Amino acid sequence: MNASDHATETDLTRRLAAAQRVCVVGNLNIDLIIRGVAALPVWGQEVAGTSHVAASAGQAGYLAMALGRFGVPTSIVANGGDDLFGQPILGDLAASGVETGAVETTRGATGITVGIARADGERAFVSDFACLHEFDEDLVHRHWDRAAAADVVCLVGQFCLPRLTPDAAGRVLARARAAGKVTLLDTGWDPAGWPSQTVAGIRRLLADVDLFLPNIDEATALTSLTDPALAAAALQADGPPIVVVKRGAAGSLVRAGGETFALPALPVEARDAVGAGDTFNAGFLYATLQGWPLPHCLAFGNAAAAIYVSRLTDRFPTVDEARRAAAAYGIDLAAKEETA
Repeated sequence: MNASDHATETDLTRRLAAAQRVCVVGNLNIDLIIRGVAALPVWGQEVAGTSHVAASAGQAGYLAMALGRFGVPTSIVANGGDDLFGQPILGDLAASGVETGAVETTRGATGITVGIARADGERAFVSDFACLHEFDEDLVHRHWDRAAAADVVCLVGQFCLPRLTPDAAGRVLARARAAGKVTLLDTGWDPAGWPSQTVAGIRRLLADVDLFLPNIDEATALTSLTDPALAAAALQADGPPIVVVKRGAAGSLVRAGGETFALPALPVEARDAVGAGDTFNAGFLYATLQGWPLPHCLAFGNAAAAIYVSRLTDRFPTVDEARRAAAAYGIDLAAKEETA
């Protein structure tokens, strides 16, 4: 399959506007976040932060909970350990309105990530994937009824799932597209450092991706291009009709068809950016489900992320909160039911 096999971005936006249900496939873990760390320690030394929190997380967890907060009917295909962390994650997902029947309990420890956040919100991570080593293509297929019942299938956090190789991920996405689903991909950062075979594998599987949402570091790793517009164009040529590049404090950029549109980030006091990209993804996807123009989708995604990074508790915004924040761009975001 190549780029010419894809629907146009106009066809894709129409399908998204008609979509209702989302299935998120990917990693769940606990994030232990230490905030206010001025600099990372050198070996043998210690540094201090100003606060910490343990949160139900993973790219799949953050995305699903943010979508749930927006009121999007969302299911999740994932796994967690049978330790003391596994059940609280399920409880937090359910409290956000996420359907958790396809979250398998795997014998052993739940994955954990230590996130270190600077005072300006920038972050770094150290992870033990633990039971995520047991997540594989067969697990997804065991719960394919959730994907079959959804209109959009999101594969996220692939690099936290060591057994879900690019080829395996490509087969999952190809099955979803063959069933008429819109496919979304956010791989996250490769802890192995993006060897050439991994880059080639990811770029191959983009043939079965409709909406690709890397951050600028990931887009650069995949293309060797530091200009986000050029990187987005190169990635779009591999297949996805729509490519969004998240740029942190610089905002975001969308490439659709032959056009590129960028928006700066909203000015906020960033306190913790762990999970910000996933919250942006949820905001952008929610906006596409409303049938809004892609620049408005960027505005809503930016607004959702801005609210999220500025909070230390109750972090996921509501639709009304994100709409009010997005008004700073000078646009009026009407809800789907008001424009139907």
